[in-house]
Amino acid sequence: MRELSETRIAPSPWRALGAADRKKAADVAANLVARLDWVTDWRLQKSYYLAEVWSIEERLCRLSEVQFASWTHGPWSLHVREAEEALEADGLLVRVRQQAKRRPEAEFLRIPESRKLRPLEDSENEFLNAFSAQIKYTDGETLTKIAKATVPFQSTKRKDLVDLHGYLEALKKKHERFTQSPKVAKLVAQAKAE
Repeated sequence: MRELSETRIAPSPWRALGAADRKKAADVAANLVARLDWVTDWRLQKSYYLAEVWSIEERLCRLSEVQFASWTHGPWSLHVREAEEALEADGLLVRVRQQAKRRPEAEFLRIPESRKLRPLEDSENEFLNAFSAQIKYTDGETLTKIAKATVPFQSTKRKDLVDLHGYLEALKKKHERFTQSPKVAKLVAQAKAE
């Protein structure tokens, strides 16, 4: 039998977040839970991932430094799970077991109304309001299908980390090429002249 010291342990792919990044992840998670109904851990994971991807696509910036892995059941993040646990430890989030639509009962995440959420930047609040309105009534299975169809998830091998920073940089370069195009400049000048 092998000794424990002889066992090779693969290094964790998850990069540790600093205190400010952990706080930001918790703030985004809390704001998503507060804005959505019937949030399970599964639904929060997919919602958070989609918020990151859509923020990159619409605003050319990330909401946080959270990493996601490509799993069979869609994107999942250790950082989001840790944010949930930190919010729960601070009393900002509670878990409630109650009857569910697709199974006898489930554990739902709630932000008690008496708790005050830490404010996000105005642009982030505006984005999360619009994002939440679009997915508020979308169930977890549908969110998973949408998340799996995103470009970053599609381009990631199973069990690897999704490269959201690479996706952001690629979109920034594409946007820059587009805005510096002479053809686009001519169209913009024509539109302004009208």
